[in-house]
Amino acid sequence: MAECTSHRVVAGVSRLLGSLKEYECDGGISAGKETEDMTKQTAQRGLDIKLFGALFVLVGLLDVLIIEFFPAYALKLFGVTVVGPLAYAVKLHSPAVHFLIGYGFLFLRPWAWGLAMAYGGFGLISELMNQLEFGFHQLRMAFMATTALFLCYVAWRRILFADPVPPAQRLTSSSPEVPS
Repeated sequence: MAECTSHRVVAGVSRLLGSLKEYECDGGISAGKETEDMTKQTAQRGLDIKLFGALFVLVGLLDVLIIEFFPAYALKLFGVTVVGPLAYAVKLHSPAVHFLIGYGFLFLRPWAWGLAMAYGGFGLISELMNQLEFGFHQLRMAFMATTALFLCYVAWRRILFADPVPPAQRLTSSSPEVPS
């Protein structure tokens, strides 16, 4: 009885997420099959990337708040501390790019993959140069490690960012040709 109830709970959650079309408690679909179907559909829809997109938007918002509440903070880029009147504008690149990547990930835009990879590479190189210039710091090392893992994951999920319209179709005219 308890086993049947647990299958019903799993099936209810699966049905809520849209991964289970039909369910029968006695002799129906096994829990392993339900999990497999749910994982497969999650991977196909890119919910994981969309979640990263929401997190990027949140990080962009936090970046703006940090820049506004701590204007004296001097950003370190490529081993150089950015100070002076231009520092505010330079600091704004971070939330701007985070918002763009977040939007692109939320809507699985093809350009978002390249932007995320380029910005991740930018961050890795900048932090490596900061390590060399300002000395070893555990927080910088953690940032570099998580960024490298994130880039590997996004590279692995690249297919989600593929443009659904093939290049040959994109280049052809959408209107029928009129004979002359």
